[in-house]
Amino acid sequence: MNTQNFHFVTAIGLFVITLVLIAGYYYFQSRRSSPSSWEELLAKLTWIDRNSIAEVALDLVDESGQPKVTDDAGSLDPSLVWKLTGGLKGLEALERNSEVLIDLAFYVQQWYPEALVTAERLRLDARELKWHVERLKGAAQKGNLQVSFPFYAQRAVVSYYRMTRRVLSLYEACNFSMLADLQKAL
Repeated sequence: MNTQNFHFVTAIGLFVITLVLIAGYYYFQSRRSSPSSWEELLAKLTWIDRNSIAEVALDLVDESGQPKVTDDAGSLDPSLVWKLTGGLKGLEALERNSEVLIDLAFYVQQWYPEALVTAERLRLDARELKWHVERLKGAAQKGNLQVSFPFYAQRAVVSYYRMTRRVLSLYEACNFSMLADLQKAL
């Protein structure tokens, strides 16, 4: 075999190996990022005392999530806000759950394309929640957590509260049989 044939066969072999590696990479990426089942999504949710979350949120907003127009909004004692939210760790759990709420909306979106609007709104709410939690983490590093916590924590809880209301409304509008399970989980 002459050197030209050898180089040609080697180049073809490397090309085929590269194609197989690329195909394998994308195959495993698609399997890893494939939508979870309903049960897997619910299992990702961290348990949070919804009554405590509602108490903190309803101090600033009404049950529909709209800001209160009364003067007594935001009257919870800061130590009570800390206790009800579980502190910074509790807010981090809300942040993780917010990602699952987005996944739950995406799960519905596969059969109900109109859920896109809700999913996008949830992404914005999750970004807001994350922003508040990041402010609190920064305040903790600077030693100002006690001063910043009531303001940012309550607003983070309000974002999460709105997200749960939106997801429940979406499942109710779609008339999904999973609504009862979702209500128990949230």
